[in-house]
Amino acid sequence: MQWLPATILGMNLRMKWLLAVPPVAALALAWYAQLHTNENEIRKIRTESNHAIAHGDIAAFAASLTDDFIMVRGSSAFASRQQYIAAFSDDFRQSDAVRYERITDRVELSKAAPLAAEHGHWIGHNASGRAVYGGTYLAMWRHTDSGWKIRSELFVVLTCADPAACSAYRATAPAK
Repeated sequence: MQWLPATILGMNLRMKWLLAVPPVAALALAWYAQLHTNENEIRKIRTESNHAIAHGDIAAFAASLTDDFIMVRGSSAFASRQQYIAAFSDDFRQSDAVRYERITDRVELSKAAPLAAEHGHWIGHNASGRAVYGGTYLAMWRHTDSGWKIRSELFVVLTCADPAACSAYRATAPAK
């Protein structure tokens, strides 16, 4: 223990403990702040995506997706990034199209990879603002050089209040 300064060697255990706590606490606070910052960034991007859908802004909507994005509906329909953007572009041109809102319930950040899981619920509103169907979703986020992007989304329909909307939704299922 020659390498320790004499002042530390002469301290009792309580004093040594008090010296160790502040650096450990600072590291824990920095870790927590980074987690909170990442979660807030994901929530902010989700809010921006919802705003883009509400206002028919396809460029802003597409900006939140990775190049290799994939979406899966509860009807088992898959959509690539290009297909997903095209579907929203078509909806934006129709004033009576259902508009979607995704509401984040929680975000979990991976400790193993630059990924996050967003859990939430979604609502589809008709042109008059009435909820026609909704459900739950899970989004996988990937941290990229340009920030957090949505890598994939899985939507499960749980409620349906409009027969025409329900029929249109069921029609998206792949043929058996």
